[in-house]
Amino acid sequence: MDDLEKRRREVQRESEEKVVSKPCKISDWLNKANKFIAETNELKFEDTISGNLCGFPNYYRSQYTAGKNIVDSIKTVNLLNEEGSKLFNAEEYFVVGYIQENTKELVGKTASAFEKIMKFVSEMEVGTICVYGMSGSGKTEVVKQVNNQILKEYKSWASSEDSNDRDGNIAGHFDKVILVTVENIGSTEAAIDALRNEIQKKYQLDHNAGNRANNLDSALRKRRFLIVLDDMRKELSLEHIGIPWLTNNGSKVIIVSKSRPVCRDITFDREVEIELVSDEEALKLFEVEAGIGLSALREDTRATAENMVRECDGLPVAIAVLAQTLKEIMKWDPSDVDVDVDVDAEWNGAFYKLRNSSGLLVKNNRKAFARLLYSYSMLKKEARQCFLYCALYPPGHCIEKKELVEHWFWEGLLSSRERIKGQLIEDTTYAREILDEIKGAYLLEAVSEGGKECIKMRNLVRHMAIHLTKTTPDYDQFLIEAGLKLTDCPLIGRNLSKVERASLMKSQLKALTKKPEFYKLSTLLLQHNPISHFDDDFFRNMPNLKVLNLSHTNISTLPKSASSHLTKLRALLLRGCCNLTSLPSLANSGELLVLDLSDTPITELPHGMKKLNKLIRLDLSRTNVGEFQAEIVHELKNLEELYLMITNDSAGSPWGSDKGASRMWGSEKAASIQELGSLQHLAILHVNFLDAKSFNTYVGSKNHSLSKFKFSVGGSWDEKKLPENSIVFIKSDFLVNKKPILLPEDTAELHVMSNKDLHWLPFSRRRCLDSLKVIDISGCEILVYLFSFKRNVSYNLPNLEKISVRNCQKMEGLISKEDPLPFALCLNKLKVIHISDCKNLGYLFRIKMDSCQSTSNQKKMYSTCFPNLQEICITRRRRMKVDKESKEPNACPTIHPRPTDLVSVDPLELKKYYDFEKKDNPREHIWYFPDLKMQIITSLPSSSNRIKRSRSSDSIEKLAASADDNKELLEPTADNSNNSILQNVGNTVHNVIIKVLLGHIVTATIRSRPAGRQNAGETIPQVQDEEENAIEPNIGIPEHD
Repeated sequence: MDDLEKRRREVQRESEEKVVSKPCKISDWLNKANKFIAETNELKFEDTISGNLCGFPNYYRSQYTAGKNIVDSIKTVNLLNEEGSKLFNAEEYFVVGYIQENTKELVGKTASAFEKIMKFVSEMEVGTICVYGMSGSGKTEVVKQVNNQILKEYKSWASSEDSNDRDGNIAGHFDKVILVTVENIGSTEAAIDALRNEIQKKYQLDHNAGNRANNLDSALRKRRFLIVLDDMRKELSLEHIGIPWLTNNGSKVIIVSKSRPVCRDITFDREVEIELVSDEEALKLFEVEAGIGLSALREDTRATAENMVRECDGLPVAIAVLAQTLKEIMKWDPSDVDVDVDVDAEWNGAFYKLRNSSGLLVKNNRKAFARLLYSYSMLKKEARQCFLYCALYPPGHCIEKKELVEHWFWEGLLSSRERIKGQLIEDTTYAREILDEIKGAYLLEAVSEGGKECIKMRNLVRHMAIHLTKTTPDYDQFLIEAGLKLTDCPLIGRNLSKVERASLMKSQLKALTKKPEFYKLSTLLLQHNPISHFDDDFFRNMPNLKVLNLSHTNISTLPKSASSHLTKLRALLLRGCCNLTSLPSLANSGELLVLDLSDTPITELPHGMKKLNKLIRLDLSRTNVGEFQAEIVHELKNLEELYLMITNDSAGSPWGSDKGASRMWGSEKAASIQELGSLQHLAILHVNFLDAKSFNTYVGSKNHSLSKFKFSVGGSWDEKKLPENSIVFIKSDFLVNKKPILLPEDTAELHVMSNKDLHWLPFSRRRCLDSLKVIDISGCEILVYLFSFKRNVSYNLPNLEKISVRNCQKMEGLISKEDPLPFALCLNKLKVIHISDCKNLGYLFRIKMDSCQSTSNQKKMYSTCFPNLQEICITRRRRMKVDKESKEPNACPTIHPRPTDLVSVDPLELKKYYDFEKKDNPREHIWYFPDLKMQIITSLPSSSNRIKRSRSSDSIEKLAASADDNKELLEPTADNSNNSILQNVGNTVHNVIIKVLLGHIVTATIRSRPAGRQNAGETIPQVQDEEENAIEPNIGIPEHD
């Protein structure tokens, strides 16, 4: 009986863990075994045999019966034992899968991910699924639950009465549900062998000697399977493992990894990211793990707990470990209500101990850190150093991607051999690979701030990184005091001889009066401190310093020791130092690659500039440096980035045309356009040009190949308002020697301001407009047209997205009305047209059509011109009428605002209306704007200019104009050869009805009222304005035969 009891427990345990093809037979055996054991115990053989009625007939009869029952019971025991031993070994009872134990309830995002995966598993067209996410985010827990759910469904189905006669294969279910963890230690081949062996042995697949991959492949091809490969970190081939290519039988492979690009030979049908839990979910998880409801704590205690949970950045394993660590510190169970303690005092004490002991957190956080540490250890050596560098920034700081990668380069963490001359550091393949590797390991997070690409390090990851920089208890590799708002210098009395990188940025340091012994220091970050004073010998003991950042401090100069001892300096960053007026000589800093003096009041370059022949970036933007000498330019032959933009005409110096020519500033020694053009490696240039001639001379030279630029011609402009590859002309000619000005080929934005001689936009190069996205014209007094094909047939604007024209009083239209080529201008990407304060505007586009063309051909031609136009906005500012006449003394003047009407058209409102109109006008020509969402602002001096909405019986909205006189409907005059989208109708007050269908401009009807006529009871405001008789443009193509 003991053997049978043991066998029953084994079968019971295995039946709960192992799901087999015929669970009903195992269940039957367990029922028989349980019933037999219970009945046998009730017989009490020992009492029957040991009775004292020896010699009586009944005694012998009972002995005989008991002996017979014992023999029968022994036979049954042996039979049950034999059957039980074969239950999980017989071929007909093959293993389907194993139920995973110790799983936890899924909540929040993990529960959502579970539902997604279950949905994908049920779809026949899905074969491969990638599940990825940060270490500790719950990926393994989710796929365990998927495994268990599928097996439970199988078990329930297989145990039902309907499945008793089935042969193992159950329709809609898997024959094999395999979940294995990939062995990531050792070689790839060893990992594949270990994985294959586990699958074959554990799941009863053929694992004989020979080609095991082929054996596994053959065994799986016969079955419908689901294979989950958990924690795959290496690039393993499914074919080498022995997993066959998925067919249409519904087999699935789920690969679980920290990042998506695990197996390059696999195309994933679906991807599921296990996101970190939200703040609310994190608090719930903390309450469960800590065994206490936060609502029971005082408000201050609860706030402290919430802050500490928030520092876990939504990582479930970190939250669980935090709760466990706090419980260990308190040495009591918070769920034990019988203990008489001050709960808030205990929790606050635990919080304090943990806050002030990073070593305690690391020691008790081994489970959380272990996963992150493994991700760190899998990085390449160079990537590990780059990752640790990020810990120099304050907690939660968004590091601009460009800044971070450049610091890596200046520090020497990125190889300079792979960088091509003129190539931006962040664009190098090596830099991208390292950044992608670290982000792929979820150790850095890509974010966006202010439209810039940034990198952020999670708090828990930063704690780990700082811990990794502590080489010994006595020495730190990094000195990190960033963002702590320190007022006293933390360098005094500390052993700093082995510190390699130090960050004191974003504090309250005002003076650095000692000379620290930073013999190994290579990076010193002191930006965003109110530092105004240095000890003269501060830099004496920093012979290996490569990166010095003192941006946004109050220094007026650098100490003398900087000139003589910073011989290995590669980057000197002083931007935004509002009191900087001078610098010591840089003659000894021959290794310098970057000198940034932007946004400082410095008036002249430091001595020794000619020695900086390795310099690749010089930033003098928004400074007062008045002269750039020619001999300096000749020595800076490796210069790749030059920033010289000024925002004030009284500061700095624009570049003139010829050497020795008359200039606003400068002298005979000043560098000329020829010297600027001699910088052959220059890739980025931001500069002010004196005039169009100077600009044309530089652009026309063949010695440069710029990838990025910002040019201001004729005046100064705020560089920060301009995107890259922009040019702004301010009071500058647009013709040089009666020829159109030259533009660089990669020009993205063109701004022309206050030009008094510009009738239209002339260009001499066709290719110079290929990249143009924005044309912005303002204050050009005699501009009549934007484009004129008769004078210039070189327009090619394939990427133009926006046209903006402001305050050009004589402008009549965008294209000259005399142009014979109606469709020569195809603006396929044009999205926005903004016209503002152009009182003479009569139309936007005037189209001449061939009368022999069919309506369908004309419509087709229209549709090719502006397929992506989304917005047309026409505005006119109206002056206020100020009535100063009043009989009351000291009365304030009365201000009468000019009435403006905003017509916002919903394309869906006029579907029914348009369909009705179309029946009566079958030959109506349509200008086709598929994506138009139009906003038209008019300034009509009539109170009758209102758009009313009414609902039809089928709830489709339509527009109707409030007509003063329905009979007074004037249609624009149209001939057979001319059509216009904005047509000048005459000097009358009118209303505009815009007909729109599904985003398409269709037509416009002008409703006009003769002068002096009005509705009964209506008072027309008498508006005095210099533009009273100006014509408001309408949108649409009038009907014509």
